[in-house]
Amino acid sequence: MVPDGLPDRQNVPMQDEVILATAVILAIGVGAQWLGWRARIPSIVFLLGAGLFVGPITGIVEPDAILGDLLFPVVSMAVAVILFEGALGLGVQGIRDAGSTVLRLLTIGAGITLVATAFAAHWIFDIEYSLAWLLAGVLVVTGPTVVGPLVRAIGLRGRVAKILEAEGTLIDPMGAILAVLFFEAFFEEQVKGPWPMALLLTVVIGLVAGALGAALIVGTFGRYLVPDHLHNVMTLATVLMVFAVADALQPEAGLVAVTAMGVMLASQNRVSVAHVLEFNETLRTLFIAGLFILLGARIAPETLFSLGWQNALFLVALVVVVRPVAAFASTIRSDLSWRERTFIALTAPRGIVAAAIASIFSLRLMEEDAAGAQVLVAATFTVIAGTVLLSGITSRPLARRLGLIEDSTFRIVVLGSNRMARGLAQSLAELGTEVALVGMDPGNLSKARMEGLTTHYGSVVHDETWTAAGVEGSSLFLAMSSHDEANVLATRKASQLIGQRQVFQLVPRRRKVKRGFAAPVPAYGRPLFAHDATIDKLDARLESGWEIASTRLSDEFRAKEYFAEHPAAMVLAVLRRGTVQLHDAGQRLEPEPGDTVVSLLPPSDLESRFIRRTTRERGVDPEEAARSEPTDLDGEPRPVDSGDDGTQRDPDRLAGT
Repeated sequence: MVPDGLPDRQNVPMQDEVILATAVILAIGVGAQWLGWRARIPSIVFLLGAGLFVGPITGIVEPDAILGDLLFPVVSMAVAVILFEGALGLGVQGIRDAGSTVLRLLTIGAGITLVATAFAAHWIFDIEYSLAWLLAGVLVVTGPTVVGPLVRAIGLRGRVAKILEAEGTLIDPMGAILAVLFFEAFFEEQVKGPWPMALLLTVVIGLVAGALGAALIVGTFGRYLVPDHLHNVMTLATVLMVFAVADALQPEAGLVAVTAMGVMLASQNRVSVAHVLEFNETLRTLFIAGLFILLGARIAPETLFSLGWQNALFLVALVVVVRPVAAFASTIRSDLSWRERTFIALTAPRGIVAAAIASIFSLRLMEEDAAGAQVLVAATFTVIAGTVLLSGITSRPLARRLGLIEDSTFRIVVLGSNRMARGLAQSLAELGTEVALVGMDPGNLSKARMEGLTTHYGSVVHDETWTAAGVEGSSLFLAMSSHDEANVLATRKASQLIGQRQVFQLVPRRRKVKRGFAAPVPAYGRPLFAHDATIDKLDARLESGWEIASTRLSDEFRAKEYFAEHPAAMVLAVLRRGTVQLHDAGQRLEPEPGDTVVSLLPPSDLESRFIRRTTRERGVDPEEAARSEPTDLDGEPRPVDSGDDGTQRDPDRLAGT
C-alpha cells in the first residue's frame, strides 16, 4: 500500500526510462538537424535515418512503450502547431505571391494524384478499391514538415519556393479530411451522413474556429490586455484549444482551423505577430525533430519488407508518373518556365501528416478487423522514406542543374560606405569575392561605384533595401557603418535571416557623457577584427598612413614568416578556396599555405614590403637593400622628400601591394 502523495516505487524505473528516451529523442533530433546544416543536406534525411536507427535497428526507443495511448494525441497536437506556424509564415500575401498555380495544384493536381494513386495501389498491391482510396487520401499530401526545411536547406527562393511551401501547408488539411471521409464511407458501419455534407461541415467548423481564435489573439493583443511576455504562451494555448475544440466537433476540422487561424493572423495589420512567428519556428524545429524520430522508430523491419518489390514499384509510380502528370497538368498555361515546372513535378516529399494519418487508420482497421492494415502502413512509410531521401539528396543538384539556384558563390554584403568599408570591400572584390555595399551617404557610395564596387542606396529599416542588396542570399553580412545604432539594427535583422554565425559588426564606441560613460550599445553580430577596433580607431589608422594589403601564403612563406615580417599587422580576413573567413575578435585565425591574408598594415611595413618585393625580383638580398639608399627599378639612386615631421619618404612608394 502506497501512502497518498508518494510515488509508486514500482513505476519509478518506467518513469526513468520515459525521461531518458525523451531526452535521447530530443538530443538525437537536434544533432541530426545540426548535421544536416553542417553537411548542407536537408536534415529530414538524417532525422529519418536516426528514427530507423534508434527504433527498428537497435530498439533503443520504443514510442508506443514511452507514450502509450498518448502517442497519437501528442503527434496530432504537434502537427497542429507545425501547420499553424507554416500558415502564419505564409499568410494571404504568400498565397498571392505563389499565384494561381497553387490553386490549380490543390484542385487539378490533387484530383489527379488522388485518382492515379488509388488505381496504382489497386493494381500493384491487388487490394480492394476501398483501401486503395484510403491510401490515396493519405498520400495526396506533401507537407510543410518536409517541404519547408527542404526549400530552406537548398537555398531555393522566388515563386517556386512560395508555390511548394503554399501547396505543402494548404494540402495537409485536405489530405486528412479526405482520409477521414474515405474511412467513414468504406469502413464505418454507420455513416453519419452523405460525404458532401461531412466535407462542408468540416470546412465550415474549421474556418469558424480559426476565425474565432484569430479574433481572440488580435482583440486581446490589440487592446493590450495581455502583457508582452505572455504573447507566445497565449498564442500556443489558443492554437491547441482551437484545434481540440474543432476536432471534437468534427473529425479533422482541427487541422483546417489552425491553418485558417495562421493565415488570418498573418494577413491582419492591427497587431504584430513577428515575435510569435519566431517562437513558433523554434517549436516547429523541435517538433519536427521529435516527430520524425518517433514515427520512424515505430516502423517494424518486417513492415517495410513485407510487400517487397510491390512497395518499390508503387514508389516509382508515384515519383515518376503520378506527380509529374499532376504537376504538368496543373501548370498548363501558367507563366512558369519549363525549368520551374520540372522542379515542381519532381518535388513532392511526404512527411509527418501522412505518417500520422496512416498510423491512426491502420489501428482503426485492426479494430474493425479489416484486411489491409499492413499494406496501408508499409506503402505509406515506403513512400515517405523514398520521397524524403530522393528529395533530400537530389533537390540541390536538380535545382542547380535547372538554374533555379546559383552556384555557391561566396557573397558578402557590407553595411557602410566609409573609407574602411570601401577599402576592405575593394580588397575582397579584387580577390574574386562578390561584395555589395549598402549605405545612405551619396558621396561615399559614389566613390565606391567609381572604384568598381556594387552599391545599394537605402535605409536598414526598409525591407526593400534588404531585398535589393540580397542579404537573405548572402554568405556573410558586415555592419561597418559609422553609426553604431544602425549597425545594431542591421545585425539584429541579418541574424534572423542568415544566422548570427554569418553576421559581423564593428565594436561599438564607448560614448562619454558628463559623468562617466553612457550605457554600451548592444551587439548582435560577432565582433570584427579586435575588441577595441571601433570605427574611430580604424579611421585614425587609415588617416595616419595604414593601408589594407593582401598576401598569398605558400610553403616557402608561411604564417609564421608573415607575422614575423608584419608584427603590427591587424588581420582582417583570410581567403581559402573561394570562401572568406573574417577575423572574429574572440577567435584566432590560422592561415595555411595557399591562403590569402588581408591585413591592415602600418606605413613602416608597407615601405619594407615594397623594398622586399622589388629587390626579390632583381635577386638582391632584402636586408642589404634595406640598408642602402632608395633606387629606382634600374638601380639608379632616387630622390627622397622630407615630410612634415622631418623624416624622409620615397615619393614613389607603392603601398598596399
